Amino acid sequence: MKFQVIQKIFPSGIFRKPSVLVIIFSACFAFWFVDFWRPYNASKNQHNFSWDVLNYYSYLPAIFCNDGSFDLPEPLIANYLPVGPKGIRVPKTTYGMSLMYSPFFALGYKIAYNQKSPLNGASEPFTTSIHWGSIFYSLLGLVFLRKLLLPYFNETIIALTLFSALFGSMLFFYTYTQSESTHGYLFMLISLFLYLTQLWHHEQKLKYMVWLGFVLGLISLIRPTEISVFIFFLLWDVKRLGDFKPKFQFLLKHYKQLLLLPVLGFLIWLPQFLFWKENTGTYLYFSYPGERFFWGDPQIINILFSYRKGWLVYTPLILLAFIGFFFVKKEFPLSKWTLFLFTVGMVYLLSCWWDWFFGGCFGARGFCQHIAYLSIPIAFLFDFVFYSPKKYLLKNAVTLLTAVFTFSCVCQNLGQSYQFHKKFIHYHAMTKQVYWDLFRTYQYPEEFPLNYWNNLVEPNYEKMRNGDRDQ
Repeated sequence: MKFQVIQKIFPSGIFRKPSVLVIIFSACFAFWFVDFWRPYNASKNQHNFSWDVLNYYSYLPAIFCNDGSFDLPEPLIANYLPVGPKGIRVPKTTYGMSLMYSPFFALGYKIAYNQKSPLNGASEPFTTSIHWGSIFYSLLGLVFLRKLLLPYFNETIIALTLFSALFGSMLFFYTYTQSESTHGYLFMLISLFLYLTQLWHHEQKLKYMVWLGFVLGLISLIRPTEISVFIFFLLWDVKRLGDFKPKFQFLLKHYKQLLLLPVLGFLIWLPQFLFWKENTGTYLYFSYPGERFFWGDPQIINILFSYRKGWLVYTPLILLAFIGFFFVKKEFPLSKWTLFLFTVGMVYLLSCWWDWFFGGCFGARGFCQHIAYLSIPIAFLFDFVFYSPKKYLLKNAVTLLTAVFTFSCVCQNLGQSYQFHKKFIHYHAMTKQVYWDLFRTYQYPEEFPLNYWNNLVEPNYEKMRNGDRDQ
Protein backbone atom coordinates (compact mmCIF):
# COMPACT_ATOMS: atom_id res chain seq x y z
CA MET A 1 0.00 0.00 0.00
CA LYS A 2 2.78 2.44 0.97
CA PHE A 3 4.70 1.61 -2.19
CA GLN A 4 1.60 2.38 -4.30
CA VAL A 5 1.30 5.80 -2.65
CA ILE A 6 4.96 6.54 -3.45
CA GLN A 7 4.39 5.48 -7.06
CA LYS A 8 1.55 7.99 -7.36
CA ILE A 9 3.70 10.81 -5.98
CA PHE A 10 6.79 10.14 -8.09
CA PRO A 11 6.89 9.53 -11.86
CA SER A 12 7.23 5.94 -12.99
CA GLY A 13 10.81 4.72 -13.07
CA ILE A 14 12.32 7.64 -11.16
CA PHE A 15 14.01 5.26 -8.72
CA ARG A 16 15.90 3.78 -11.66
CA LYS A 17 17.38 7.25 -12.29
CA PRO A 18 19.77 7.95 -9.42
CA SER A 19 21.01 11.14 -11.10
CA VAL A 20 17.49 12.59 -10.80
CA LEU A 21 17.42 11.55 -7.15
CA VAL A 22 20.69 13.46 -6.58
CA ILE A 23 19.04 16.63 -7.89
CA ILE A 24 15.94 16.01 -5.74
CA PHE A 25 18.18 15.38 -2.72
CA SER A 26 20.07 18.64 -3.40
CA ALA A 27 16.77 20.55 -3.46
CA CYS A 28 15.59 18.87 -0.25
CA PHE A 29 18.94 19.68 1.36
CA ALA A 30 18.34 23.35 0.56
CA PHE A 31 14.83 23.20 2.03
CA TRP A 32 15.92 21.66 5.34
CA PHE A 33 19.22 23.49 5.86
CA VAL A 34 18.70 26.87 4.18
CA ASP A 35 18.81 28.77 7.48
CA PHE A 36 21.82 26.83 8.74
CA TRP A 37 24.00 27.73 5.75
CA ARG A 38 22.65 31.23 5.07
CA PRO A 39 25.18 33.73 6.51
CA TYR A 40 22.59 36.28 7.63
CA ASN A 41 19.21 36.50 9.37
CA ALA A 42 16.72 38.04 6.95
CA SER A 43 14.09 38.49 9.67
CA LYS A 44 16.47 40.92 11.43
CA ASN A 45 16.91 43.04 8.29
CA GLN A 46 20.26 41.40 7.54
CA HIS A 47 21.16 40.66 3.93
CA ASN A 48 23.97 39.58 1.63
CA PHE A 49 23.87 42.63 -0.66
CA SER A 50 27.32 44.02 0.05
CA TRP A 51 30.60 44.57 -1.79
CA ASP A 52 30.55 42.76 -5.16
CA VAL A 53 27.03 41.42 -4.71
CA LEU A 54 25.66 44.94 -4.17
CA ASN A 55 27.28 46.02 -7.44
CA TYR A 56 25.61 43.10 -9.23
CA TYR A 57 22.26 43.79 -7.58
CA SER A 58 22.16 47.59 -7.38
CA TYR A 59 20.51 48.12 -10.77
CA LEU A 60 17.25 46.66 -9.46
CA PRO A 61 16.75 48.63 -6.21
CA ALA A 62 18.07 51.80 -7.87
CA ILE A 63 15.59 51.63 -10.76
CA PHE A 64 12.55 50.18 -9.01
CA CYS A 65 12.95 51.41 -5.42
CA ASN A 66 15.02 54.62 -5.54
CA ASP A 67 13.90 56.64 -8.59
CA GLY A 68 16.93 55.60 -10.63
CA SER A 69 19.51 56.84 -8.14
CA PHE A 70 22.37 54.61 -6.99
CA ASP A 71 22.68 56.57 -3.73
CA LEU A 72 20.82 53.73 -2.12
CA PRO A 73 19.23 54.16 1.31
CA GLU A 74 20.03 51.96 4.28
CA PRO A 75 20.17 49.05 4.96
CA LEU A 76 21.98 48.92 1.59
CA ILE A 77 25.39 50.57 1.82
CA ALA A 78 25.78 52.88 -1.17
CA ASN A 79 29.48 53.46 -0.41
CA TYR A 80 30.19 50.00 -1.88
CA LEU A 81 29.36 51.53 -5.29
CA PRO A 82 32.21 53.60 -6.80
CA VAL A 83 31.75 57.17 -8.01
CA GLY A 84 31.96 57.58 -11.79
CA PRO A 85 33.47 60.39 -13.89
CA LYS A 86 30.28 62.47 -13.65
CA GLY A 87 30.41 62.46 -9.86
CA ILE A 88 27.51 60.03 -9.46
CA ARG A 89 27.65 56.43 -8.26
CA VAL A 90 28.00 53.82 -11.01
CA PRO A 91 28.09 50.05 -10.33
CA LYS A 92 31.45 48.47 -10.87
CA THR A 93 29.86 45.53 -12.68
CA THR A 94 27.51 45.15 -15.63
CA TYR A 95 23.80 44.44 -15.28
CA GLY A 96 23.92 40.72 -16.12
CA MET A 97 23.36 39.47 -12.58
CA SER A 98 20.52 41.94 -12.06
CA LEU A 99 18.87 40.45 -15.13
CA MET A 100 19.19 36.99 -13.57
CA TYR A 101 17.93 38.22 -10.20
CA SER A 102 14.98 40.06 -11.72
CA PRO A 103 12.27 37.32 -11.64
CA PHE A 104 12.90 36.73 -7.95
CA PHE A 105 13.27 40.46 -7.27
CA ALA A 106 9.79 40.90 -8.77
CA LEU A 107 8.47 38.11 -6.54
CA GLY A 108 10.08 39.74 -3.50
CA TYR A 109 8.63 43.13 -4.46
CA LYS A 110 5.13 41.67 -4.73
CA ILE A 111 5.41 39.90 -1.36
CA ALA A 112 6.83 43.03 0.29
CA TYR A 113 4.01 45.12 -1.14
CA ASN A 114 1.37 42.68 0.11
CA GLN A 115 2.99 42.43 3.56
CA LYS A 116 3.60 46.19 3.76
CA SER A 117 7.32 45.50 4.22
CA PRO A 118 9.81 48.24 3.21
CA LEU A 119 10.09 48.49 -0.58
CA ASN A 120 13.82 49.19 -0.39
CA GLY A 121 15.16 46.05 -2.08
CA ALA A 122 16.70 44.76 1.15
CA SER A 123 13.77 43.79 3.37
CA GLU A 124 13.09 40.15 4.20
CA PRO A 125 10.88 39.34 1.13
CA PHE A 126 13.60 40.54 -1.24
CA THR A 127 16.49 38.75 0.47
CA THR A 128 14.59 35.48 0.87
CA SER A 129 13.26 35.42 -2.70
CA ILE A 130 16.63 36.15 -4.29
CA HIS A 131 18.44 33.68 -2.02
CA TRP A 132 16.06 30.89 -3.05
CA GLY A 133 16.29 32.01 -6.66
CA SER A 134 20.07 31.73 -6.52
CA ILE A 135 19.83 28.17 -5.18
CA PHE A 136 17.33 27.38 -7.95
CA TYR A 137 19.78 28.51 -10.65
CA SER A 138 22.58 26.29 -9.29
CA LEU A 139 20.32 23.23 -9.14
CA LEU A 140 19.08 24.01 -12.65
CA GLY A 141 22.73 23.81 -13.69
CA LEU A 142 22.78 20.21 -12.41
CA VAL A 143 19.80 19.47 -14.66
CA PHE A 144 21.60 20.75 -17.76
CA LEU A 145 24.83 19.02 -16.79
CA ARG A 146 22.91 15.76 -16.44
CA LYS A 147 21.41 16.22 -19.92
CA LEU A 148 24.89 16.85 -21.32
CA LEU A 149 26.28 13.65 -19.81
CA LEU A 150 23.31 11.34 -20.50
CA PRO A 151 24.34 10.15 -23.99
CA TYR A 152 27.76 8.99 -22.74
CA PHE A 153 27.37 7.58 -19.23
CA ASN A 154 25.04 5.39 -17.23
CA GLU A 155 22.83 6.77 -14.48
CA THR A 156 25.12 5.70 -11.65
CA ILE A 157 28.16 7.50 -13.07
CA ILE A 158 26.11 10.65 -13.73
CA ALA A 159 24.69 10.56 -10.20
CA LEU A 160 28.14 10.18 -8.67
CA THR A 161 29.48 13.01 -10.86
CA LEU A 162 26.64 15.41 -10.02
CA PHE A 163 26.92 14.67 -6.31
CA SER A 164 30.69 15.17 -6.36
CA ALA A 165 30.44 18.38 -8.39
CA LEU A 166 28.00 19.96 -5.93
CA PHE A 167 29.01 18.56 -2.55
CA GLY A 168 32.71 18.07 -3.25
CA SER A 169 33.60 21.45 -4.74
CA MET A 170 33.26 25.17 -3.97
CA LEU A 171 29.94 25.03 -5.81
CA PHE A 172 28.40 23.82 -2.55
CA PHE A 173 29.40 26.98 -0.68
CA TYR A 174 28.37 29.27 -3.54
CA THR A 175 25.04 27.48 -3.85
CA TYR A 176 23.90 27.28 -0.24
CA THR A 177 25.84 30.06 1.54
CA GLN A 178 27.15 32.86 -0.71
CA SER A 179 24.35 32.04 -3.12
CA GLU A 180 23.97 35.56 -4.48
CA SER A 181 27.50 35.53 -5.97
CA THR A 182 28.02 34.93 -9.69
CA HIS A 183 29.39 31.41 -9.47
CA GLY A 184 26.24 29.29 -9.20
CA TYR A 185 24.67 31.37 -11.97
CA LEU A 186 27.68 30.92 -14.25
CA PHE A 187 27.78 27.21 -13.48
CA MET A 188 24.21 26.97 -14.74
CA LEU A 189 24.88 29.09 -17.84
CA ILE A 190 28.05 27.22 -18.81
CA SER A 191 26.28 23.86 -18.35
CA LEU A 192 23.43 25.16 -20.51
CA PHE A 193 25.85 26.50 -23.12
CA LEU A 194 27.55 23.10 -23.42
CA TYR A 195 24.21 21.32 -23.65
CA LEU A 196 22.96 23.72 -26.35
CA THR A 197 26.24 23.27 -28.22
CA GLN A 198 25.62 19.54 -28.16
CA LEU A 199 22.06 19.97 -29.45
CA TRP A 200 23.03 22.37 -32.25
CA HIS A 201 25.80 20.15 -33.54
CA HIS A 202 23.38 17.22 -33.55
CA GLU A 203 20.71 19.09 -35.51
CA GLN A 204 21.30 22.64 -36.66
CA LYS A 205 17.99 24.17 -35.58
CA LEU A 206 17.65 27.92 -35.49
CA LYS A 207 16.15 27.91 -31.98
CA TYR A 208 19.30 26.33 -30.56
CA MET A 209 21.49 29.01 -32.13
CA VAL A 210 19.23 31.77 -30.78
CA TRP A 211 19.55 30.32 -27.28
CA LEU A 212 23.31 29.93 -27.74
CA GLY A 213 23.63 33.60 -28.63
CA PHE A 214 21.52 34.68 -25.68
CA VAL A 215 23.37 32.45 -23.19
CA LEU A 216 26.83 33.39 -24.47
CA GLY A 217 25.96 37.08 -24.34
CA LEU A 218 24.64 36.70 -20.78
CA ILE A 219 27.77 34.81 -19.69
CA SER A 220 29.98 37.61 -21.02
CA LEU A 221 27.74 40.23 -19.42
CA ILE A 222 28.15 38.63 -16.00
CA ARG A 223 31.90 37.97 -16.28
CA PRO A 224 33.55 39.01 -19.57
CA THR A 225 36.48 36.56 -19.28
CA GLU A 226 34.03 33.64 -19.31
CA ILE A 227 33.24 34.30 -22.98
CA SER A 228 36.23 32.02 -23.52
CA VAL A 229 33.82 29.05 -23.24
CA PHE A 230 33.00 29.81 -26.89
CA ILE A 231 36.16 27.80 -27.62
CA PHE A 232 34.17 24.68 -26.75
CA PHE A 233 31.70 25.52 -29.51
CA LEU A 234 34.48 26.09 -32.05
CA LEU A 235 36.33 22.87 -31.13
CA TRP A 236 33.28 20.65 -30.75
CA ASP A 237 33.94 17.43 -32.74
CA VAL A 238 37.57 18.47 -33.35
CA LYS A 239 39.70 15.52 -32.19
CA ARG A 240 42.87 15.95 -34.26
CA LEU A 241 44.50 18.43 -36.63
CA GLY A 242 42.77 16.92 -39.65
CA ASP A 243 39.37 17.80 -38.15
CA PHE A 244 39.92 21.56 -38.35
CA LYS A 245 39.22 21.84 -42.07
CA PRO A 246 35.90 19.92 -42.08
CA LYS A 247 34.83 21.80 -38.93
CA PHE A 248 35.57 25.12 -40.63
CA GLN A 249 33.60 24.02 -43.70
CA PHE A 250 30.72 22.91 -41.48
CA LEU A 251 30.58 26.27 -39.70
CA LEU A 252 30.90 28.12 -43.02
CA LYS A 253 27.91 26.18 -44.34
CA HIS A 254 25.81 27.54 -41.47
CA TYR A 255 27.28 31.05 -41.45
CA LYS A 256 23.84 32.71 -41.48
CA GLN A 257 22.99 31.14 -38.14
CA LEU A 258 26.45 31.93 -36.76
CA LEU A 259 25.93 35.61 -37.52
CA LEU A 260 23.19 35.55 -34.88
CA LEU A 261 25.80 35.13 -32.13
CA PRO A 262 27.37 38.61 -32.38
CA VAL A 263 23.98 40.19 -33.16
CA LEU A 264 22.31 38.71 -30.08
CA GLY A 265 25.38 39.42 -27.99
CA PHE A 266 25.27 43.08 -29.03
CA LEU A 267 21.55 43.33 -28.23
CA ILE A 268 22.15 41.94 -24.74
CA TRP A 269 24.99 44.42 -24.18
CA LEU A 270 23.12 47.37 -25.71
CA PRO A 271 21.32 48.44 -22.47
CA GLN A 272 24.69 48.44 -20.72
CA PHE A 273 26.25 50.64 -23.38
CA LEU A 274 23.33 53.08 -23.13
CA PHE A 275 23.54 53.08 -19.34
CA TRP A 276 27.26 53.88 -19.43
CA LYS A 277 26.69 56.66 -21.97
CA GLU A 278 24.04 58.23 -19.76
CA ASN A 279 25.97 57.94 -16.50
CA THR A 280 29.63 58.20 -17.52
CA GLY A 281 29.55 60.04 -20.86
CA THR A 282 31.02 57.14 -22.85
CA TYR A 283 29.58 53.98 -24.38
CA LEU A 284 32.55 51.88 -23.22
CA TYR A 285 33.51 52.44 -19.61
CA PHE A 286 36.32 50.64 -17.79
CA SER A 287 35.03 50.38 -14.24
CA TYR A 288 38.14 48.78 -12.73
CA PRO A 289 40.66 51.66 -12.59
CA GLY A 290 44.01 50.63 -11.16
CA GLU A 291 43.26 46.93 -11.64
CA ARG A 292 44.83 44.89 -14.42
CA PHE A 293 46.40 41.65 -15.57
CA PHE A 294 50.14 41.03 -15.12
CA TRP A 295 50.67 38.76 -18.12
CA GLY A 296 54.36 38.26 -17.46
CA ASP A 297 53.93 37.33 -13.81
CA PRO A 298 51.39 34.48 -13.48
CA GLN A 299 50.99 33.31 -9.88
CA ILE A 300 50.36 29.70 -10.91
CA ILE A 301 51.90 28.06 -7.85
CA ASN A 302 50.00 30.39 -5.53
CA ILE A 303 46.64 30.03 -7.24
CA LEU A 304 46.94 26.24 -7.10
CA PHE A 305 48.71 25.52 -3.83
CA SER A 306 48.70 28.61 -1.61
CA TYR A 307 47.16 28.20 1.84
CA ARG A 308 45.66 31.65 1.34
CA LYS A 309 43.29 30.49 -1.43
CA GLY A 310 44.92 27.64 -3.40
CA TRP A 311 42.48 25.79 -5.68
CA LEU A 312 43.86 22.34 -4.87
CA VAL A 313 44.17 23.13 -1.15
CA TYR A 314 40.50 24.06 -0.76
CA THR A 315 39.09 21.85 -3.56
CA PRO A 316 41.27 18.71 -3.82
CA LEU A 317 38.48 16.95 -5.73
CA ILE A 318 39.75 18.77 -8.84
CA LEU A 319 42.64 16.30 -8.88
CA LEU A 320 40.12 13.77 -10.21
CA ALA A 321 39.51 16.05 -13.20
CA PHE A 322 43.25 16.46 -13.82
CA ILE A 323 43.65 12.68 -13.86
CA GLY A 324 40.41 12.24 -15.79
CA PHE A 325 41.70 14.26 -18.76
CA PHE A 326 43.65 11.16 -19.81
CA PHE A 327 40.54 8.96 -19.73
CA VAL A 328 38.28 11.07 -21.95
CA LYS A 329 37.19 8.77 -24.77
CA LYS A 330 37.32 9.58 -28.45
CA GLU A 331 33.55 9.35 -28.88
CA PHE A 332 33.05 12.42 -26.72
CA PRO A 333 32.82 15.56 -28.92
CA LEU A 334 35.39 17.51 -26.87
CA SER A 335 38.84 15.97 -26.94
CA LYS A 336 40.92 15.52 -23.82
CA TRP A 337 43.40 18.05 -25.21
CA THR A 338 40.70 20.67 -25.66
CA LEU A 339 39.58 20.23 -22.06
CA PHE A 340 43.13 20.09 -20.74
CA LEU A 341 44.47 23.09 -22.64
CA PHE A 342 41.39 25.16 -21.85
CA THR A 343 41.88 24.46 -18.14
CA VAL A 344 45.57 25.38 -18.37
CA GLY A 345 44.58 28.58 -20.13
CA MET A 346 42.10 29.49 -17.41
CA VAL A 347 44.69 28.82 -14.69
CA TYR A 348 47.08 31.16 -16.47
CA LEU A 349 44.42 33.82 -17.08
CA LEU A 350 43.15 33.93 -13.49
CA SER A 351 46.66 33.77 -12.02
CA CYS A 352 47.62 36.90 -13.98
CA TRP A 353 44.90 39.07 -12.43
CA TRP A 354 46.40 41.54 -9.97
CA ASP A 355 44.38 40.02 -7.12
CA TRP A 356 44.89 36.36 -7.96
CA PHE A 357 42.93 35.22 -4.86
CA PHE A 358 39.95 37.51 -5.64
CA GLY A 359 39.65 39.30 -2.31
CA GLY A 360 37.65 38.12 0.67
CA CYS A 361 36.04 34.82 -0.23
CA PHE A 362 36.14 31.07 0.27
CA GLY A 363 38.76 29.29 -1.82
CA ALA A 364 39.82 30.07 -5.38
CA ARG A 365 36.32 31.18 -6.31
CA GLY A 366 37.33 32.20 -9.83
CA PHE A 367 37.36 28.49 -10.73
CA CYS A 368 34.05 27.58 -9.08
CA GLN A 369 31.83 27.67 -12.19
CA HIS A 370 34.39 25.66 -14.16
CA ILE A 371 33.20 22.49 -12.46
CA ALA A 372 30.61 22.50 -15.28
CA TYR A 373 33.09 21.28 -17.90
CA LEU A 374 35.53 19.68 -15.44
CA SER A 375 32.73 17.26 -14.55
CA ILE A 376 33.31 15.66 -17.94
CA PRO A 377 36.80 14.24 -17.20
CA ILE A 378 35.64 13.40 -13.65
CA ALA A 379 32.80 11.32 -15.13
CA PHE A 380 35.20 9.54 -17.51
CA LEU A 381 37.54 8.71 -14.64
CA PHE A 382 34.64 7.31 -12.57
CA ASP A 383 33.48 5.32 -15.60
CA PHE A 384 36.93 3.81 -16.07
CA VAL A 385 37.50 3.04 -12.40
CA PHE A 386 34.09 1.60 -11.57
CA TYR A 387 32.88 0.15 -14.90
CA SER A 388 35.87 -0.60 -17.13
CA PRO A 389 35.74 -4.23 -18.34
CA LYS A 390 39.48 -4.14 -18.90
CA LYS A 391 41.81 -5.76 -16.40
CA TYR A 392 44.54 -3.50 -15.13
CA LEU A 393 47.08 -3.62 -12.36
CA LEU A 394 45.66 -3.30 -8.85
CA LYS A 395 42.14 -2.65 -10.17
CA ASN A 396 40.43 -3.34 -6.84
CA ALA A 397 42.90 -1.14 -4.98
CA VAL A 398 42.41 1.74 -7.46
CA THR A 399 38.62 1.42 -7.16
CA LEU A 400 38.78 1.54 -3.38
CA LEU A 401 41.27 4.41 -3.39
CA THR A 402 39.06 6.47 -5.76
CA ALA A 403 35.98 5.88 -3.64
CA VAL A 404 37.79 6.80 -0.41
CA PHE A 405 39.40 9.88 -1.97
CA THR A 406 36.08 11.12 -3.39
CA PHE A 407 34.28 10.61 -0.08
CA SER A 408 37.10 12.34 1.78
CA CYS A 409 36.99 15.32 -0.60
CA VAL A 410 33.26 15.69 -0.03
CA CYS A 411 33.75 15.57 3.74
CA GLN A 412 36.62 18.05 3.61
CA ASN A 413 34.65 20.43 1.40
CA LEU A 414 31.64 20.37 3.72
CA GLY A 415 33.90 20.80 6.75
CA GLN A 416 35.86 23.72 5.30
CA SER A 417 32.66 25.35 4.04
CA TYR A 418 31.37 25.18 7.61
CA GLN A 419 34.66 26.58 8.95
CA PHE A 420 34.47 29.56 6.58
CA HIS A 421 30.77 30.01 7.32
CA LYS A 422 31.61 30.22 11.05
CA LYS A 423 34.58 32.52 10.32
CA PHE A 424 37.25 30.01 11.40
CA ILE A 425 38.89 30.18 7.97
CA HIS A 426 39.89 33.80 7.42
CA TYR A 427 38.53 35.44 4.31
CA HIS A 428 41.94 36.49 2.90
CA ALA A 429 44.76 36.10 5.45
CA MET A 430 45.15 32.32 5.82
CA THR A 431 48.61 30.78 6.31
CA LYS A 432 49.96 27.25 6.51
CA GLN A 433 50.17 27.48 10.29
CA VAL A 434 46.58 28.64 10.74
CA TYR A 435 45.28 26.13 8.18
CA TRP A 436 46.72 23.12 10.00
CA ASP A 437 45.84 24.53 13.42
CA LEU A 438 42.22 24.63 12.23
CA PHE A 439 42.25 21.33 10.35
CA ARG A 440 39.24 19.23 11.43
CA THR A 441 38.43 21.83 14.12
CA TYR A 442 34.76 22.80 14.21
CA GLN A 443 34.39 24.23 17.71
CA TYR A 444 36.19 27.18 19.23
CA PRO A 445 35.67 29.30 22.33
CA GLU A 446 33.95 32.65 21.86
CA GLU A 447 37.30 34.31 21.18
CA PHE A 448 39.97 32.83 18.95
CA PRO A 449 43.31 32.17 20.69
CA LEU A 450 45.98 34.82 20.33
CA ASN A 451 48.20 32.64 18.12
CA TYR A 452 45.36 32.48 15.57
CA TRP A 453 45.53 36.23 14.98
CA ASN A 454 49.32 36.38 15.23
CA ASN A 455 49.77 33.73 12.52
CA LEU A 456 47.49 35.38 9.97
CA VAL A 457 49.19 37.40 7.21
CA GLU A 458 47.14 40.27 5.78
CA PRO A 459 47.78 40.89 2.07
CA ASN A 460 48.99 44.34 1.00
CA TYR A 461 46.55 45.28 -1.76
CA GLU A 462 48.38 48.47 -2.66
CA LYS A 463 51.60 46.55 -3.34
CA MET A 464 49.66 43.95 -5.30
CA ARG A 465 48.25 46.63 -7.62
CA ASN A 466 51.81 47.74 -8.27
CA GLY A 467 52.98 44.23 -9.14
CA ASP A 468 54.15 42.72 -5.82
CA ARG A 469 51.68 39.83 -6.00
CA ASP A 470 53.59 36.90 -4.47
CA GLN A 471 51.95 37.24 -1.05
